[in-house]
Amino acid sequence: MPLLSPRARLAPFMVAFVLAGLGGLPIAPAFAEATQAVSPDTPKATAVVIPEAMRANLKIQAAPLAATQNLPITQGLVSISAAASNQASSQVSAPADGLIVGNLPQIGQSVTAGQVLFELASAGLADLQGQWSMAQARATLAQQNLSRDSALFADGLIAKKRLDDTKSQAQLAAAELNAATARLKVAGITAGQQATGGNLAIRAPVTGVVTQRKIMPGERVMAGQALAEITLSDAQWWLMAVPPAMAPAAGTSAELKIAGCPQAAPVKWVDLAVDPQSQMVTLRAEPKVPCPQLRPGQKASASLWIHQPNPVQMLPIGAVTEFDNQPHVFVQRGAQFFLIPVQLRGEFDGMAYVTGDFQAQDLIVTLGVSRLKAVALGMGAE
Repeated sequence: MPLLSPRARLAPFMVAFVLAGLGGLPIAPAFAEATQAVSPDTPKATAVVIPEAMRANLKIQAAPLAATQNLPITQGLVSISAAASNQASSQVSAPADGLIVGNLPQIGQSVTAGQVLFELASAGLADLQGQWSMAQARATLAQQNLSRDSALFADGLIAKKRLDDTKSQAQLAAAELNAATARLKVAGITAGQQATGGNLAIRAPVTGVVTQRKIMPGERVMAGQALAEITLSDAQWWLMAVPPAMAPAAGTSAELKIAGCPQAAPVKWVDLAVDPQSQMVTLRAEPKVPCPQLRPGQKASASLWIHQPNPVQMLPIGAVTEFDNQPHVFVQRGAQFFLIPVQLRGEFDGMAYVTGDFQAQDLIVTLGVSRLKAVALGMGAE
């Protein structure tokens, strides 16, 4: 389905602000029109006339403008995945019937390829390992005999028939070793793999995170039974469901941010299909460097940000006040103070993101807003 542009998504809020202003209170007498030039479509800033006797008690603090092109859109839960669409996982299965022994890995635990996860006590596996060891020993002895008889035959000390018999024995021993190795491989064991304390060590097939554990210590398992699942951790994707109206438009640069992670994750693509149950679309973002505190299968709170061509002003949310049911801010220009109507474009972490008729030298009033508002409303004026 087509995605709405940021301008289209904000249109309902802009209409709401206009309608709210039509039925508001009249401007207080302490207001006077500012002299700066503005376009006919832009609400004009109004100067606040402060009685001289009140100036010393206002205790106003102001800060320079802080422009940014990054705008927060919404917040929500993200699912941490090892792949863009689903979990890239590897199953750990029982190579034979047996009994689970030893400590088991915990859900969320990081493991490396080849690391021992737990042990399996199995009489069948012990037989297979014994058969392979015997076959290896016979193959080694047969090869030594072949090397010896080949040298004796070259010196004319033995007959060719004896050399042929020795070759036949070496070939038979090699075939038996291959068969024993194949039986181990079918059971999921690497040839020559050593048992720990008489038990088979079950190792992690890949480097990743344990996302499922389907057994308990002392449990008896069958050959082929799924024991655990390890999700690859060499890549990390963040998946976030949002309403279609909040999804970034095509060609818009967007990213997801998670508190505590060193880098944001750029949104690589947006699902075009809307989930029929949740009526949401999924954003799929990939950080350049995986966040070390996150694991596949985990949930985390994230915020969605878009990069837009026109900057907005970032200021403390406490600097925004309301007049005529529309957000305003106070600015200081030299020794004067002005009340400027603004459009609230977003809020995040105690900060507001607004647009308005600002000038480069403006200072945003961050402390003393309520006192200035009282003056603007004519309270305390003589």
